[in-house]
Amino acid sequence: MNDSLFEKLNNLWESEKPFVCFRLPNTDKASVFFQKDTKLHWTKDLSCSGFLMAPFDLKQPIPFIPDQFSEQFKIINTSPNLNSEVILDSKNKISFESLVIKAKEVIASGRLKKVVLSHSQDVKTKRDAIAIFQDLLSHYSLAMVYLWHHPLVGTWFGATPEQFITTQENLSQTMALAGTQTYLENEDPNWTTKEIEEQELVAIQVEEDLKKIFPTNQIQKNPTIDQRAGNLVHLCTCFQFPKLDGNIVALAQVLHPTPAVGGVPKEEAIRFIEENEAYERSFYTGFLGPTNSSESQLYVNLRCARWTPETTTLFVGAGITLGSDPEKEWLETQRKAYTLAKVL
Repeated sequence: MNDSLFEKLNNLWESEKPFVCFRLPNTDKASVFFQKDTKLHWTKDLSCSGFLMAPFDLKQPIPFIPDQFSEQFKIINTSPNLNSEVILDSKNKISFESLVIKAKEVIASGRLKKVVLSHSQDVKTKRDAIAIFQDLLSHYSLAMVYLWHHPLVGTWFGATPEQFITTQENLSQTMALAGTQTYLENEDPNWTTKEIEEQELVAIQVEEDLKKIFPTNQIQKNPTIDQRAGNLVHLCTCFQFPKLDGNIVALAQVLHPTPAVGGVPKEEAIRFIEENEAYERSFYTGFLGPTNSSESQLYVNLRCARWTPETTTLFVGAGITLGSDPEKEWLETQRKAYTLAKVL
């Protein structure tokens, strides 16, 4: 029952103990990992058993909440409390569009093919994090929805559509995700040349990264499909490949950051982001999820927010190519922001 889940979360919150609650896509069960102390656990090689929260910068340590204490709850969907009147500010519009123009100049020079640029938006906090999470559970059944709370790290929540690494038995999977349009029921997306080319860049880079570990004949590339994520739809290409012996740190290191959150070529895109984005991404565009010695369900941390009692900070981005229009890229980030803003 939902009541027992949220009673559990409220009790953990009031006790100021770390916890994470998450629901994987297309399931009706929410899991809660929690601690009975306030210790902050770290991992560098992903060899942990619990729910990890990796930042965009993997040179930083990765916090996790162990799965030593856990409970599972069946979710009953209720009507979410959506606020269609949320107004987002435009204070970053000029600086973001200027950054898009700068990125296009670098792309035209041949140093880059694509780079993902992002910014953050602050919204005055009006609801507690658990109430927001309850609406995320109801509204985003196709996403990995989570609420992470650690007094020494902070409170984050999100509804991410992008699988990073899934390993089960002898099989692993990842995906290339790019292109964004508003989802319209009973209508197929009309993908532009820019969006199709961006998706192909992402898929090629993911495949090249996988070839650093696996022979070509062990990598299966599936046809590109449309994938819905709340009020948005993306182009998605899935890859299957064998499961590595031991933990997944080597695989994570070659795949992160995916071209959907970094760019192509990867190193040049990361350098451009670090030198030009005027804020700290923190956990946004990192990866997160449950992992142990036998299986992992990790997702790219998109459509996420950092919550404080005063301010909720939304993080959004857009993939920039030579065909990008600065105004349209800004509007894309606003559409993504509304994915979470309407439950705030």
